[in-house]
Amino acid sequence: TCRTIDQGVALEGGKVSRESVRAAAICAFDKEDFKKLDCLVGTPIKVATDFGEVLVYSTISEEGPHPGIIFIPMGPWANQVVNPDSQSCGTPTYKGMKATVEAIPNGKVLGAVELINTLKEA
Repeated sequence: TCRTIDQGVALEGGKVSRESVRAAAICAFDKEDFKKLDCLVGTPIKVATDFGEVLVYSTISEEGPHPGIIFIPMGPWANQVVNPDSQSCGTPTYKGMKATVEAIPNGKVLGAVELINTLKEA
């Protein structure tokens, strides 16, 4: 994962803006992998790893091909599914994790504040 240009543009409106959610709460798929999900761009997707799960919006990557690899930009949504162990460097490992994905057509992608509030409740 990394930061994207769209995230930088969206930050002009603040980290809790709708634009920021649409820029960071996404999961980008290889075009051929996306076809296997049998859903439309923008459909909520559940991404689950050994470290957690999160609902994000689906999209098709402009990069590629990269079959079997998904991309979630850095941010609170990516942080839900990465290994929190930073190995003393302060930054978690964002790459190379195994994940499962599932289309959740009626799912609700939480905004940044809502997502963080669920962590406070846990």
